[in-house]
Amino acid sequence: MKQLEAIIAWTPARWADLRPETAGQVVVLPLAQAQEAKLFAMRAGASSSALATLSDEERIARLFIEFQTLVVRDGIDVQAAHRAFLAIDEYRFRIAPDTEGAEFEDPPEED
Repeated sequence: MKQLEAIIAWTPARWADLRPETAGQVVVLPLAQAQEAKLFAMRAGASSSALATLSDEERIARLFIEFQTLVVRDGIDVQAAHRAFLAIDEYRFRIAPDTEGAEFEDPPEED
């Protein structure tokens, strides 16, 4: 799914007392499932109207900043975050090509 259609929802690991059912978890959901995202304490992506006003480069930067925030600040397991973010086309196309789940936006031509 495109970044503009994806809601990233998570609950920081340290908030186990506040949201025990989702603490330390992350999901990426299509905008149509916005209600499910409300089970989590934090949301980003398509749930922010500001995202659509950004340039492509700014949106991509925002995507990787959100990934870093989830993992470093909020204690989400890096592999769990990676698996969730694979649902976002722009993420899959921009991670290192030898990373599990990576894809080419424009596959290289074969000889």
